Amino acid sequence: MPIDLGAVWNVLNNLLEAGEGFVEDQVENLYGTIHGKLQERVDLTETKFDDNGLKVVELGLRDKLLKIYPLDQYPLD
Repeated sequence: MPIDLGAVWNVLNNLLEAGEGFVEDQVENLYGTIHGKLQERVDLTETKFDDNGLKVVELGLRDKLLKIYPLDQYPLD
């Protein structure tokens, strides 16, 4: 009885797509948590630099991710 490679391919492809969605959800959850914690810290301060500091940190995170996953290879959804 031969193995249907098309069926095996479809199963593996579905697993990869599900894994990709899971990882994307986890990254979004992690970023949301980081943003929330940083925003809490900003809300506790009264300086004029706190909002800019939050932007710098978040832009730094974005830049690091873009270096790992460039938009030309991994476009936005």
